Amino acid sequence: MRYLENETIYRERYRILRRLGEGGSSVVYMAVDEKEKSPVTIKLFKESAHGKKSAKEMVEAETKIMSQLYHEGIPELKAVYDDAAVISYIPGNSLEKALAVKGRFAEKEAVRMMLEVLGILKYLHEQSEPVIYRDLKPANLMLRPDTHVSLIDFGAARVMEKECIADTLNLGTNGFAAPEQYGNLGQTDPRTDIYCFGRTLLLLVGGKCSPELMEVIEKCTMPDRDDRFTNCREVEKALKKYPLRAMAHRTGRGFKLAAGSAILAGVISFAVIHYDSVRSYAADDASKRMPAVQQRLNTAGVRFKEILRERFGVVIGDGTGAYGAVENEKGIKDKKVSETLR
Repeated sequence: MRYLENETIYRERYRILRRLGEGGSSVVYMAVDEKEKSPVTIKLFKESAHGKKSAKEMVEAETKIMSQLYHEGIPELKAVYDDAAVISYIPGNSLEKALAVKGRFAEKEAVRMMLEVLGILKYLHEQSEPVIYRDLKPANLMLRPDTHVSLIDFGAARVMEKECIADTLNLGTNGFAAPEQYGNLGQTDPRTDIYCFGRTLLLLVGGKCSPELMEVIEKCTMPDRDDRFTNCREVEKALKKYPLRAMAHRTGRGFKLAAGSAILAGVISFAVIHYDSVRSYAADDASKRMPAVQQRLNTAGVRFKEILRERFGVVIGDGTGAYGAVENEKGIKDKKVSETLR
């Protein structure tokens, strides 16, 4: 296909400033509308990018959907030509470029942005004829200077048809596309976009997030769409609720730790304050218990002597040493046994 050079005039109205990017079906340029003196984006379509579809057919397919959409997070369709669509220019950088610089977003920031995206998806899905976006990914999300997010590039979007059993074209991006986007699993529906949403959120946080957020992401990205959230409102509710669950979890752990510390501190404090009383009580208790303990030890000693005499013929006398002299029944001193007992 031909490319538009910088500073050339397209359709005698739009001055090309620079090329913004190129995809499988189109090339995108930033331009100035010389009539309205405002920046615009021109999406110039390639011939036969998808099978036998002409550029005109692709323009009609994409602009038919965009012409019915009015949302602050979606670019406005300005003009339509046989080979191109002119839409409002969205300043800022894609989240793909932001990720290349940052590496990952903080969990709170990622969730804030994706809640905005969820609002856009909810708007699309709740049209009288639901629109399935099908290609949600960081490259198609623009982070504007005002920190809000816009969804661009509706080239893969389609209107969901009640009687349709499968998509005409299996479109999407590897790594983000849901299993059903590869065909043979019925037509795509809102749960398809929810899958792409979960994969995008996971990438934004770099796979590092709280267990509670990961639970939401895992439910979004279940292989079987019947196991996913049914609609965007359910996802929105879960995303708004999970911080409270995370806080409760942290508070519970903190309470257990604090309770254990308080008990330990109480025991130590009591021992310090009442040290003299405790020591006096222990000494008194020991003096009362020692006679009984001594009696049990004496009884055990007697029984031990009986066992030696009955089973081994060894008699412990009252000689010198800890146990006295050790003699056998013949009255002969058994030095070995004596040393063993010592």
